[in-house]
Amino acid sequence: MMKKQLLIILAGILFAGSFAFQPVHASKIVESDREVNQLDEAGSLAKYHDDNINGKNIKIAILDTGIDTTNRDLTFKKAINFTSADSADFTDRNGLGTKIAGIIGARKNGEGLIGIAPNSELYIAKVANDSGKVAFAEVIKGLNWAVQQKVDIINISLEFGKGNEALKEAIDNAVEHDIIVVASAGNIRAEGDTFKAYPGAYPDVISVGMLNVNGQIYADEFKEKKVDVYAPGEDLTSTYFDNKMTLDTGVSYATAYASGYAALVMEDKLSRDESISRESLLKTMKADLNQGINGTPWYVYTGLILNILTCCAIIGLGIYSILSYRKSITRKWPLRIIGISIAIIIAVNVVARYLVFLISK
Repeated sequence: MMKKQLLIILAGILFAGSFAFQPVHASKIVESDREVNQLDEAGSLAKYHDDNINGKNIKIAILDTGIDTTNRDLTFKKAINFTSADSADFTDRNGLGTKIAGIIGARKNGEGLIGIAPNSELYIAKVANDSGKVAFAEVIKGLNWAVQQKVDIINISLEFGKGNEALKEAIDNAVEHDIIVVASAGNIRAEGDTFKAYPGAYPDVISVGMLNVNGQIYADEFKEKKVDVYAPGEDLTSTYFDNKMTLDTGVSYATAYASGYAALVMEDKLSRDESISRESLLKTMKADLNQGINGTPWYVYTGLILNILTCCAIIGLGIYSILSYRKSITRKWPLRIIGISIAIIIAVNVVARYLVFLISK
């Protein structure tokens, strides 16, 4: 009986050990002290933050409905209003601009939300009124103002159903000043809705589609749109009025996620003295964010293969153990061989998974 119990215990240890050091590639919204970390389905966001890459010195202009100036989680460098004669009235009374600002750059301050790029510098241009209505003229003014501020990234979570020559010129002007323009690919308003959303549809703009909480494309309609990169957009935590937080779903929020993430990639490349371009940012962002779209990361496949091999080894060892036990009624049961086999399997799992974990970081 002691031999049998020992075998059961060792098998249990092996089963638990078979999943040790599995590379972490998917995590949901979690609480850390009093702050909430953003959805990180691909696991790549945490890697930047763990390396202390938080968007430092990256300037991001947000063209939206303004910002809640009383929110303790939000700070900004400059702000302006283009929706009325009072340029100083950039207070958000709609909520969208505050949510976008929080997803991008909510500060790591011990409360509320931690944004994608919490150390980035936010420049707020109120180009949509309190009802959320937006016109070409205001967006163009916001673009030109952002160029004057010498920002690095412009986030436009708003969309138009058609293009505009003056808007295109303003976009081209920003791009000529080496500014990365990130815009929505457009929400899916009905089944089969594949309309082009502007300014996202312009060639030099990074157009953002939406992923669900499982890292998959949210709707098939996005495959027919002009989409340059996909980002999480379902159930994102956002800052809101009265220092509250909400869960929101939409391409606008995926766009904000992409803009914040672009800031992390930009800071990382600058620290390595690498050149920054729309293409180089896109390449990195696709590799980091498009889990389940352009291929699962190699280390996930490695983990699955290890799991399969471990299960096969457990089953084989179990069969061998049963056969040996039945044959050893009158002879010595080969417990030593079984124990050594279990130890080898555990050691291989631990070493292999730990190496994969280190390499995947």
